Amino acid sequence: MGGRRDPRKLSQDFLVAAAPTHPGAAPVTPAVTVHVPVRGGAVVPAFTRAPALVRVPPTGPTTEAGLRVEVVTRLDQLTPLVGAWRTLVHATPGATAFASPAFVLTWYRHMERSAGVHAVTVWRGDQLVGMAPFARTTLGGNRNGFLLLVTAGTEHGDHGEPLLGPDPAPVAAAITGHLTELLHHRSAAVNARRLVDEGPMITALGERDDLVRVPMGQVAHAAVVRFDRLDDPYDYLDRLARRHGIPRRMRRLAEERGPVTYVPAVPGAAGRDAALDAMASMLLRRWGPEAGPRLFVTPGRAAFTRAVTHALANDRMGRVSALTVAGRPAAVSTVLQVGNRLVSDSAGFDIDLCRYGVGQAELYALLRHALESGAVEVDMRAGDFPYKRKWTNAERRTRSVVLVAPGRRGEMALAARGAALRLRARRLRRLERRGPL
Repeated sequence: MGGRRDPRKLSQDFLVAAAPTHPGAAPVTPAVTVHVPVRGGAVVPAFTRAPALVRVPPTGPTTEAGLRVEVVTRLDQLTPLVGAWRTLVHATPGATAFASPAFVLTWYRHMERSAGVHAVTVWRGDQLVGMAPFARTTLGGNRNGFLLLVTAGTEHGDHGEPLLGPDPAPVAAAITGHLTELLHHRSAAVNARRLVDEGPMITALGERDDLVRVPMGQVAHAAVVRFDRLDDPYDYLDRLARRHGIPRRMRRLAEERGPVTYVPAVPGAAGRDAALDAMASMLLRRWGPEAGPRLFVTPGRAAFTRAVTHALANDRMGRVSALTVAGRPAAVSTVLQVGNRLVSDSAGFDIDLCRYGVGQAELYALLRHALESGAVEVDMRAGDFPYKRKWTNAERRTRSVVLVAPGRRGEMALAARGAALRLRARRLRRLERRGPL
């Protein structure tokens, strides 16, 4: 009573070695099962070296900072940049997997028309130093009609901040200059969605007096656990776990149902698919077909969810984790990672086990494993889910803005934007209803 506990003890009370699954159990529990390891014993895995950079012909103007902006409008021209793009993700402070080629290219292929690619790339010589991918919708023809650009992927993901590299200010200014020139030379609007509040891109946009920013929606507040702001993060997590009764509930669950195990990364495509099947069933039972996260509610959404999960896993930027009971999934989540920063993306739990708090237990195990693996922060995204605030000690604000030209041109663009958004919504619904190609 009152003494200091071993920081490894709490999770070892209920995280046990993987037991053989009984007949018919979903193949989610692999040999790679984890107790919370010894403090400081693990490191963040290294990433594979990117392929050689692909040179883009210098057709665009060069800025005063020596940067060149090129727009890529075809997937076959964008995919050769994957190696340089992936390198840029890891070179950009605060970048998330939502800006990675694994996420964006998969989204383009599943949720956008072939003519809808508009990726703004920024180059210093033959080095890719900036990437801002958009999706385009046109009214009245590509040349003389209205053009709407929307940050690619944000309709099905989160965080739309472009990749700006280690020196973000001049790159953000180059992207902003391109968008401003576009808005001044044709009827157009840009939906810049989920940009980091007071970040370099928002700052660059605010410095232009020839550009109008119109707020779009409310500021989003993502719940974040920052381990580097805690004096003793192990004690912090364990105190919260005891406050929520997690050790006691997990011991009871193990006694009544069987061994409880946390699997930080379900291995293999078949294992990930089985875990996603379990998550889909959990979400359907909890929310029904008309509410809750819409990850699997249509054939197109389900196909995209699976494809992007595998693509991120193949690029070592994403994984599926699971809390299992006697070998069966009790809670499943997807986790995205860039360097030492994680995003807890989507989650589901077995409602038949809700009295044991398996969702909270899986989140606690995820946070403990992240801490032991050298993570600095875990971002739980925005959303009105109070359970997130039980664990977090920080937040990340993002805001969305519509960009238009000043004056009458901008007013007309805002009016046309509504029609373009309705057209875009209809196209997205059609794409979501179709099955895998």
